Amino acid sequence: MNRSLGKEAIAYRRVSTDKQGRYGIGLEGQKAAIDRYAQLSKLRITGSFEDVATGRGDRSLSARPGLLLALKAAEETGRPIIVSDLDRLSRHSGTINAIVKKHRITIISAGDGEIRNAVLLETKAARAEREGDLIAERTRHALAMKKAEGVLLGNRVNLPQAQRLGAQRKREIADEKVRQIASVLKTLSGEKTARELVNMLNELGIRTSQNRLWTVPALRRPLKGARALIEEELQRASRAPYADNPRFGLF
Repeated sequence: MNRSLGKEAIAYRRVSTDKQGRYGIGLEGQKAAIDRYAQLSKLRITGSFEDVATGRGDRSLSARPGLLLALKAAEETGRPIIVSDLDRLSRHSGTINAIVKKHRITIISAGDGEIRNAVLLETKAARAEREGDLIAERTRHALAMKKAEGVLLGNRVNLPQAQRLGAQRKREIADEKVRQIASVLKTLSGEKTARELVNMLNELGIRTSQNRLWTVPALRRPLKGARALIEEELQRASRAPYADNPRFGLF
């Protein structure tokens, strides 16, 4: 093992869509890759952070509270951040370079190991950014083809359905805020007052569903949801891995 890495590290995972985050699609695979690398390298994971957010664009860093917390922990402890692949950190080359050079944080990719060579880092960062651009281009092309075929994009006729979709989107945004707050709570060593949590969220750049600064009244409901989510995760983790099997108990 490279002794410069130390014996402890911080894990970071990211998926792009709310559906992936809600059902753990992608997150579990990333965790497995990170844990496998840590085990082989004799590294102990001391903190784990995650986001359900895009990795594209120069503002992707400020929109990801999990990554901000991971960077803060890495800066304070000098520990490296492990990701399953570099594109999980970001698909924006400028963001990756800023993390490594400006924040002076060591990044480890489970597939490539510690990336020390600056040229290799820039090449991989540029490749991750290009892959993100290609995904966006394919999406735009597919939508253009549908439009050319006469398919009406969006919901221009069925107003009730559009309203239902709008309400669903609001719930998804609210759920995302609950997960973000839960991620912050899981990093705390002791109980914090609502006022302290409000200040912490605002300092981290985490905003409400209406993109406003948090207040104590605005935090009450999502904070309750975040605590319930953490409790649910703890209960699920404490159950036997086969307890959710519908055939459990039949034999």
